[in-house]
Amino acid sequence: MLESSDSIIVVYTYLVAISLYIANACAFYSIGRKAGLDNHWFAFVPFLQFILFFHIIKRSAWWALVLLIPIVGVIASLIFYWEFYSAFGIDTIWKLLAILFPFPMATVLLFYMAFTDITYKLGYNRYMKNHG
Repeated sequence: MLESSDSIIVVYTYLVAISLYIANACAFYSIGRKAGLDNHWFAFVPFLQFILFFHIIKRSAWWALVLLIPIVGVIASLIFYWEFYSAFGIDTIWKLLAILFPFPMATVLLFYMAFTDITYKLGYNRYMKNHG
């Protein structure tokens, strides 16, 4: 049985986790809008965030299956994140820092990409609005 101090810690942990999830979803939503994607609302649905991520880097969401392969998945995720940061013109040093130190650097970089005037650099994307 949980004691009251344990319950407070559990509740606090859940509140922090939910807050971080909402902040991350808002950042991905903003990034999806900057990329001009039809499905930027995917940012608020846990597994659909993968689809949004891959559409930002102009890849089919089926590429997420590669991440399930041991060793190959780790290498692929490094490449995918490199492409993700490159899609917004992030300098090499910041990409390296974000990949090597995901927390806090990747989080800071994600919010920088979402809430500053940085723009999407990849041009036309078949997942964009008005793709005619």
